[in-house]
Amino acid sequence: MGYISLYRKYRSQTFDDLVGQEHITTTLKNAIERNRLAHAYLFSGPRGTGKTSAARILAKSLNCEKGPSATPCNACDVCLAVAKDSLFDVIEIDAASNRGIDDIRDLREKVRIPPIQARFKVYIIDEVHMLTKEAFNALLKTLEEPPAHVMFVMATTEPQKLPATILSRCQRFEFRRLTDIEIMDHLRSIAKKENCGIEDGALRVVVKTADGSMRDAISILDQLVSFSEGSISLDDVSKVFGMPERQEIAGFINAIFEGDVSAAFDVFGKFFDAGKSFNLFIRLIMEHMRDIYLVKQRIKPLSDALSDEDLKTLSRHSKTVSRETIVALLTEISRVEDRIRWETYPRIVLEILLVKMADMISGPKLLEDAPSASAPARAQAKPAPTPAPEPAEEAPAEKHTHMVEKQPPAAEPRPARPADAKAAPPSRSSAQARTELRSDIQPPPMPQTDDPALKSLQAAWPAALKAVRETYMPVYFMLAKGAPHNIDGGVLTIRFGAENALSAEMLSEKKNIDIIEAAIKKAGGAAYSVKIEADDSAKPSAAAQKEATAPQKTAAPRAQASEVKPAESPAPADPDDFLTTQPAKSRELSLFDTFEEVFPEGREI
Repeated sequence: MGYISLYRKYRSQTFDDLVGQEHITTTLKNAIERNRLAHAYLFSGPRGTGKTSAARILAKSLNCEKGPSATPCNACDVCLAVAKDSLFDVIEIDAASNRGIDDIRDLREKVRIPPIQARFKVYIIDEVHMLTKEAFNALLKTLEEPPAHVMFVMATTEPQKLPATILSRCQRFEFRRLTDIEIMDHLRSIAKKENCGIEDGALRVVVKTADGSMRDAISILDQLVSFSEGSISLDDVSKVFGMPERQEIAGFINAIFEGDVSAAFDVFGKFFDAGKSFNLFIRLIMEHMRDIYLVKQRIKPLSDALSDEDLKTLSRHSKTVSRETIVALLTEISRVEDRIRWETYPRIVLEILLVKMADMISGPKLLEDAPSASAPARAQAKPAPTPAPEPAEEAPAEKHTHMVEKQPPAAEPRPARPADAKAAPPSRSSAQARTELRSDIQPPPMPQTDDPALKSLQAAWPAALKAVRETYMPVYFMLAKGAPHNIDGGVLTIRFGAENALSAEMLSEKKNIDIIEAAIKKAGGAAYSVKIEADDSAKPSAAAQKEATAPQKTAAPRAQASEVKPAESPAPADPDDFLTTQPAKSRELSLFDTFEEVFPEGREI
C-alpha cells in the first residue's frame, strides 16, 4: 500500500480516540450498552471536529462481531471492512453530489433490502444540508419510520439549512470547536509517533491557522513533516505557508502603539515582499487587539497557546489605550477584513489601515498635521476679516433696471407687512422662511378671570401647547390661535377670533378634540371636556356683507376705466408685471408674497 495521509492514518477508531467530544461519546456508548439506540442521528458542528469519524465508529460498534459493543475490537472482518470503507452494508453518501429526488428515491428502494454482511444497515449522509427541498420531502417518511435493520447518521456543518421536519425526527449532537491546547497535545503525540520534533512556536502558529479544526491541523503537520529535515521550526512554517511569524506581528503592533509609522511600514513592507497571506495577517492583528481588550477588562485571553512573555506584552499595551479606542480599532480592522477580499489592490487598503491605527492610538504623526513654528506669527499678522456690508434696499432695483422700467409709473410701492421687518437676509431659502414663520406662532392673550380653575389652566396652557406640538403638529398650529375662555361644569371652552373660524371648525372634529384633551391632562390640568368656539360678535351679517360687496363689483371697473388716460396707457402686458399690477387685497392673500424671499436676485427665472 502506498503512503497514507496523516489525517487518514490517525483517524479516530474508537469513541475514546475522539478528541474534545466527551459529551457525545459518553451518550452514544451508553445508548449502545443499554440498547436505547435511535433510528436517526444528526451530527452537526464545525469542519474537522470528528463528525464522520464518529459515524463510522458507531457503525463499527453496532456491527462488530463481538458486539454490539461501545468499544469495537477493530480486529474482526467487519471492523476492518468499515475502516477500509469496503463493507457493503455501511453506505456513505455525499449529499453534495447526490442531492436530487431521484437519488433519494433510489435510496428508499434499497432501504428495504436487509443487510448481507453485517447486523445493521447504516446510511451515513455527509453534508446533508445540500439536499434539495424535494429530496428532503422524499426522505421524510423513510427517515421517520425506517425498517428495523436500518439506521441513518447525517452529518452537516450548517444545520440551520435543514427543514424542521427533518430535525424533529433525529437525535441531534452538536460537535464543538476544539481548543488550542487539545489540538497542540494531539499534534505532539502524532509528531512523536512519526519520529519528528516540532518547536513550540511553530506548533502555536499551526494551531492558530487550523482555527479549531483537527483535520486541518494534521494536514498542515503532514506537509511540514515532508518539508523539514528532522525537527520542524518556526522558520519552516513561515517558508512553507507564507504565514506571518509571531515576531512580525509583535513588531508591527509595537511600532503602532509607539506611534512609529515608519517602523510599522518597514515591517509591513517585508511582510508584503515575502508574499504572505493578507487575510491571515489581518486576522492575527484582530486577535491581538481582542486579547488586549480582554486583558484590559481583566479577563483571561481565549487563546491557550499564549506564553508568559505574550501576556506581559498584552498587559503593557492595554495600559496605553482606552477601552473605547480598542473597540474603534477592532471595528476598523473588521471593516477592512471584509473589504480586502474584493479589493484589486489590497496593499493600499492595508497601508491606509496602518496609518489609521497609528493615529487612533498615538494621534496624527504626519507632517501636515503638525503646526509649524511660523504658523502663530502668520495667524497674528493676518487681519481679521471684515463683515460684508449689508445690501441696500435699492440694490435689486439697480441690478434689474429693465424690470423697474416695465412697471406703470402710477403704481404705488407694496406696503410692507409686519413679518417683513423681522425677515432674515435675502439669501435664506423658502424652507427656512416657512420654518421661521411657523416658529413665531404665539397664542392670543388670555382673558382676565377670577376663576382659580381657569387661572391654573392658563398657567399650564404653554405646556399643553407643547404636548400637542409633540403629538400632532397641524393641530398645534391651529390651536395656537385660540385661548382658554371659561370653564363651566368640567367643560373647557377654547375661543378663537372671527378670522380663525376655519381653524375652530377643523379643531371641532373628535380626533382633534381627543388630542387636545390628552395634552391638557398631560400638562397637569384636570380631565376637561373641550369645546371649540369662534367669536362671531365682530363678524358682519350676511346681508351686510352682500350690501358691502355688491357696489364694489360694478363700481370697480368704472373707477379703473376712468383713471386710465390715453397719454398714460400702460405698456403691453408682461408676465413679470403680475406682482405689481394686482390690487393690494389680492397681493395680501397671494402665495407670491414671499417671491422676493425665494428669489433674492430678481423675479426673472
